[in-house]
Amino acid sequence: MSLKLIGSLFILPAICSCSWNNQSINQQTTDIALPTREESVGFFSLVHGKIRDTERAAYDLMYGIRDGADSFVYDVQKDYYESYQK
Repeated sequence: MSLKLIGSLFILPAICSCSWNNQSINQQTTDIALPTREESVGFFSLVHGKIRDTERAAYDLMYGIRDGADSFVYDVQKDYYESYQK
């Protein structure tokens, strides 16, 4: 057998199986109902709220760490100056 014949024997079933699968997929997609506008808005509102809350929590953590470190450094400097500046 020639290489073209062997290649076509492998390609032909692959093309046919793809077209048969696409027909079943097209039938399935018509059965699925799309979400309504209210459902879509509700979903994206929920996602936006979660992202906003996560961002707020990250900022609170960052600023909490920074403020805690600043107050610690301030207290250490204050103790140093009170003890050694006499």
